[in-house]
Amino acid sequence: MSSFNLIQKSTLEPDKIFQISTDVENFHKIMPKYFKSLKIISDSSNEKIVLESIIFLGKKIDIKTKHVIIEPNIHKVFILSGPAKGTSFIETYNSNSIGTEILIIVDLKLNGILRLIPFLKIYLLKRMNSVMSEFIVCAESYSKSI
Repeated sequence: MSSFNLIQKSTLEPDKIFQISTDVENFHKIMPKYFKSLKIISDSSNEKIVLESIIFLGKKIDIKTKHVIIEPNIHKVFILSGPAKGTSFIETYNSNSIGTEILIIVDLKLNGILRLIPFLKIYLLKRMNSVMSEFIVCAESYSKSI
């Protein structure tokens, strides 16, 4: 397993971007390029189990995830199935001088043949950082429509 941190900033206030990030049911509206559909199969006060159709390495796949939401600023995502089963993302949203600093601690685990592909983890780190930047742009735009 590989662990790394992603850190970026948004002009949105922490509560606003946290709300958008944890609105799992509507995430396909925020980033339709990556999230094709999301279906919540279990929902409690701070935990959701979700079936997601996503684009991963250029292919559409179905995965199951668990989202743990700890108000006011922590969102934990655990991948329960698929080629990255066992991967987790711990997101923290903190106020800073321009809006919000977002820290994501990624514990990446690849399964099957993906474990054997040289440099795949480095490629995925770069893609995750790029997607995180894209998410911030999408979230800032989406916030104007809600």
